Parts: sequence; structure tokens; C-alpha cells
Amino acid sequence: GSLERRRCLYLHTGRAWCQMVEVLLAALILVCSSVSCGSAGGYTGLPALGGIYYYQYGGAYSGFSGADGERAQQLDQRFYLLKLPIARAAMAVGGCLLVFPCVLILVGVLRVPWHFPAWLLIECTLYIVIAVGTVPALYYFLHSLLGVYNSSVCKEREQLYQSKGYQGFWCSLHGAEIAAGLLGCMAAMAYLLSAGLAVRDYRTVHEQKQKPLQL
Repeated sequence: GSLERRRCLYLHTGRAWCQMVEVLLAALILVCSSVSCGSAGGYTGLPALGGIYYYQYGGAYSGFSGADGERAQQLDQRFYLLKLPIARAAMAVGGCLLVFPCVLILVGVLRVPWHFPAWLLIECTLYIVIAVGTVPALYYFLHSLLGVYNSSVCKEREQLYQSKGYQGFWCSLHGAEIAAGLLGCMAAMAYLLSAGLAVRDYRTVHEQKQKPLQL
């Protein structure tokens, strides 16, 4: 009835659209973070994954023999373990950022801000805190990854694969990690926009509640 229509109207508001964009950005951050840690076991683990690299390089240990193959496996495992905590932390943050706007969309559909306008101020505060906290989080993410890529493990691994003619094992940020950083910046701007919209909606709700009821 009319109640359901009023609830659906929230999904057409600017704040709801902004929150849906935040859901999309958080999902992309989560995907990019998982890609950063996706090559479990590195080169030697690719046959188990059945990925495109396995077919491109012609199978595990192709071009390696004896001690070189064992060393490649050890370096892959050590490199993977170095990146694992960073990727897990990024995935955890992406998951939290995915849940947060979903909860706020549900709160808006249930018309909680109309019955409790102060919620919009709480929402605004949370958005500002998250937007400000995103900056050091991005710095930690990129700084930690650069530390891994500048490590002796990564350098030795890169040289070993290059000596066998393989490309793609460079010690530098790859596309998914750069994309995660850019998406994080976009998410921070979306949070600030949502904070401004929450303040605007608070004023609107407050003004409407001050008007006398018209029959």
C-alpha cells in the first residue's frame, strides 16, 4: 500500500543512489584485493588453479630444472606469505565497507531517519570518520605492498624468472592493486558526499516535522 510506496521512494533519493555507488565501489575493492592475493603458490601453484598463466607458460617448471625449480617454488611461497596479511587486511576492510552502506540503505527503506532524525547526524559523523580513515588505510596498503616488492625475496624471484625468459613477475604494483587504491580514493569522496547529503536531509526532515499537520 502507501507504506510500501513510501519505502520504495527512498531508493530514488540522492542519498540512496550515493550509497548504492558505495556498495559498488566496496565490491570492486574487495575483488581487486582478492586478485592481489589470488596467485596462491605463485608460478608453481598455477597448474592447480588452472589459470591462464599455466597455459601461457606451458606448465609448471617449464624451463626450470633441479635446484632452480625448487628455488622458484620456495620464492613463490615466501612471496605469497609476504603479501597474504596485506591482502587479507584489504579484503576485510572492503567487506566492512560493503556491509556499511547496505545497512544504511535498509535503515533508509525502513524510514528510521524520518522517525528518528538525529540518526542522520550519526550517519554523517560515521561517513566523515570513514572518509578520513580511508586516507591512512590507503597509505598503509600501498606502502606495505611497496615494501614487499622492494624485498630481497621479490628481487631474487624476479631475476630467477627473467633468467628463464618469463615475464610478468616484476617487483612493482600491478593493475588490480593500483585500481584498489584509486577505488579507495573514489569511495572516500563518495563518503564525504553522503555526509553532506545526510546533513541536507536532516534539515529537510526537521523542517517538515515543524510544519502543522494539514488534513
